[in-house]
Amino acid sequence: MIATDRLKLRAWREADKPLLGVIHADPEVMQFLGGMKTASETSDMVEQLMRLSEVGEPIFWAAERIGDGALLGAVGLHRLGTDFPFGPALEVGWRLARDHWGKGYATEAARAALDYAFGSLDAPCVYAFTALANTRSEAVMQRLGMKKIEGGEFAHPDLLPTDPSSMHMLYVAERMVPQSGT
Repeated sequence: MIATDRLKLRAWREADKPLLGVIHADPEVMQFLGGMKTASETSDMVEQLMRLSEVGEPIFWAAERIGDGALLGAVGLHRLGTDFPFGPALEVGWRLARDHWGKGYATEAARAALDYAFGSLDAPCVYAFTALANTRSEAVMQRLGMKKIEGGEFAHPDLLPTDPSSMHMLYVAERMVPQSGT
């Protein structure tokens, strides 16, 4: 588990499936994420995340508000394969219920995920990407201090080229290596 002042990123539970299903059924939340998902697709996704977590893989964890235990969405890390033009690589990402947008939760949780990637996983860099039109997610990347890779636009391999969200922008965060004193 990873904790911040207001949130904890934790392993998924069976009871989270219906709550994530509500998030996945919101067309505005899913606008840039390949479209809405069915309850069955959501269940399969949570099952896969639970299996990956059990073997110690970094995942998009359940993002829970500490104050009341509310599930806000999914935030975390994902290993990308060579189907991505910059892969294999580690991605940081977020998906929050619309009620929780604009409160700094995505930035807070993603910053904790980046700290975990650089500290516990010793990752040299972590990527984030979103559809070209998704200015909200791009703003989170900028608040995290990530740098946009100029000329890094790419067609998302999981989306059809005819999908208006197919083209994505790419950002990177690089681990800061402490400089030794002289």
